[in-house]
Amino acid sequence: MSTICGRCATSTPRATAMRASRSQLMSTQNLLLARNNYNYNGWRNPNIEIRRQRYSLLTTNRIKDNVFVAHIYTAQRYASSTPKSKATKRSTSARSVTNSVSLNKVKVKANVNLKPASASTSSSPLASTLNPPSSTRPAELDLPAPATPDVSTTDKLKRYIAIGRAYLAFYKTGLKNVYHNYKASLPIRAALGLPRFLPTSPPNGQSSSAFLDKVEKAGVSRADFQLTHRAAYDIRRMIPFSLLLIVCGEFTPLIVLMLGNAVTPATCRVPKQIEKWRRQREVRKGAAMVGLENNNSAVSPGEEMKWLANRFGDRGFADTASAELILRGCAVFGLAKTHQRPSWLVPLVYRPRLKRWTEYLEVDDRLIRGGGGVEALSAEEVRIALDERGGVGVGWTNGNVESVEEGRRWLADWLKRRS
Repeated sequence: MSTICGRCATSTPRATAMRASRSQLMSTQNLLLARNNYNYNGWRNPNIEIRRQRYSLLTTNRIKDNVFVAHIYTAQRYASSTPKSKATKRSTSARSVTNSVSLNKVKVKANVNLKPASASTSSSPLASTLNPPSSTRPAELDLPAPATPDVSTTDKLKRYIAIGRAYLAFYKTGLKNVYHNYKASLPIRAALGLPRFLPTSPPNGQSSSAFLDKVEKAGVSRADFQLTHRAAYDIRRMIPFSLLLIVCGEFTPLIVLMLGNAVTPATCRVPKQIEKWRRQREVRKGAAMVGLENNNSAVSPGEEMKWLANRFGDRGFADTASAELILRGCAVFGLAKTHQRPSWLVPLVYRPRLKRWTEYLEVDDRLIRGGGGVEALSAEEVRIALDERGGVGVGWTNGNVESVEEGRRWLADWLKRRS
């Protein structure tokens, strides 16, 4: 004999006489067993009785969801009072149970994986051929509101815990984006002839002309190119940063501020970290640009653009320049922390590094021109493009954006000088 709960019994006229007694109640685990062993080829499995357990405060969400499935199944089974054929009952019951289980799984998944709408963890189809997906940039960090001076100690402690959880969720979202971005870039890497499981950044030591030929043949846009480039950069930092996150937990932001960007993927950099890095870049760039014109003063803005676009950013310059100028160029582009490195490191480390960077800039410049120009770039991409080309500090004061248009004009001048 089948038994149902009182809630289902009162919902249908046919089931009013089929109420479950308290002595007939069995454990909720049998509900899952009943659902898994249900015989879809017949009206029901005669060896299984569907009953439910009373709700309690200690019942987990998983068990409640299983009970919800059993309720839907029972209501669908006894709701219809019109006579039907046996075959119609079988197909209707099977569809009802399948749809109920699928609906319940979707609801459970949505409840478990709650996260801010801005923290996307998957690479959606590229909406633009020029701007890469937002998952290649840090997600929004939602911190609690500042505490008032008269707040109690308990509330302060709760706020600190909430801040730690917000940072932890931010870092987890960033790591998920790293994985999904690299997974989405694998077909692009195969089309460009890049190693599949060795995360090298394009153009991977190839000349810009040869690599651009591959890009044109494969039909790769700037959005695809930047997705591949940033995914490779981030995946190389994923393992050390994951270990740091496991060990330090909510204290990871404090450690990251001390270590800098060396072990942090770009998708896991908090706003304070980015602001600190840009201030350091601006100071290093200013120090490297002093003395280029055989005096102790910085160059003028027009001369600075000439040095950046036509000298430091040129591949021929990277091949023939002196060790001192190579170090200055690396410091300007953020490839070295200072331009006062030992000269014997230049042929081993810094000259090859500057060569690879000039090849990357050449490819990116060509793709920007072919994808719609500077005006088609989003504000975030303009800021990143300026940082990569030594334009750190342009349009910025104390880390706040003054004018995106100023950055666009600077970037347009860069492209004009290199065309």
